[in-house]
Amino acid sequence: KVMNHKILMKVMHIMQLSKAQIIGKNIKKLRKQAQLTQVDLAQGIGTQAQISKIEQGLVIPLSTTLYEIAEKLGVDLHVFFEHVYEPQSNYLKEVKNQIRKEIRHRHYEEVERILTFEAKNNIFQSDYDYQFFLWHKGILTFYIDQKHEKSIAFLEEAFKLTNKNNDTVTTLQEVEILNSIAIIYNEIQDYRQSIAKYKQAIRHFKEMIEITDRRVEIRLYYGLAKSLFKNQYYEESIAYCKKGINVCINEEILYLLGELYYEQGQNYQALEKRVLAHNAYQTAKQLFQIGKRPAFIKVVDEKLTVLKEDASK
Repeated sequence: KVMNHKILMKVMHIMQLSKAQIIGKNIKKLRKQAQLTQVDLAQGIGTQAQISKIEQGLVIPLSTTLYEIAEKLGVDLHVFFEHVYEPQSNYLKEVKNQIRKEIRHRHYEEVERILTFEAKNNIFQSDYDYQFFLWHKGILTFYIDQKHEKSIAFLEEAFKLTNKNNDTVTTLQEVEILNSIAIIYNEIQDYRQSIAKYKQAIRHFKEMIEITDRRVEIRLYYGLAKSLFKNQYYEESIAYCKKGINVCINEEILYLLGELYYEQGQNYQALEKRVLAHNAYQTAKQLFQIGKRPAFIKVVDEKLTVLKEDASK
């Protein structure tokens, strides 16, 4: 109850735009990301003047026009309507944020409580929102009920809600569902399936028009590197560690950077490249020290001790 009250208080402070303004703003943003002019977008749909009025929020386009615009931009219709339905959409957004936060902290029982409560309130109505519900139901089925086949079935069902042909992904949420499936395959030591799902997720991530969270990309590289290591594909694992490290450096974020260097060190160690392993472990240790993560520092120290002992033999 306290959690839901906090969410509602946040929602009450969010400024609301008209439906036409929000739809127009979203179309303009996606058009620019697709590197199209208003004239380009209007071709085969209408006139440049009509597109201009839509983007300014002066008119709400017909559903048929919206469909044609979505087709041309390569997105789902729902992205035009993000934040239109206030305050419901903002309340739902805060619920989702809370659930994702609890997932990151592995508080699965709390996620189950929130999902059960909000499902009774019937807030997961659209395909996109119900997909979010099924996605997390699948996660809980694995970590609480420990039923991996049923869990993967929920996740596959969730993915297909907005991706019927299992080919074109247009939302970050769909990519994250593939990531969850890959994680579960890794957990049950089916590394072949895990690697395949990670690669599918990475391929679709790169095809997305709008990339709003680079941390998802880093998670994919890190997860894939782990599964490749477990399957003894050391060189390929190192390559994906480097990809993840490059994203962290380019985006100037520390997210999973220590873990990526640690994973890189494990691969070099398996290949008996002790100097490279030592350097990677040392970098990981420094990053964990910056983040004040003593448990991770201890693990790295143990790896460094083994390296030292091997070198003295």
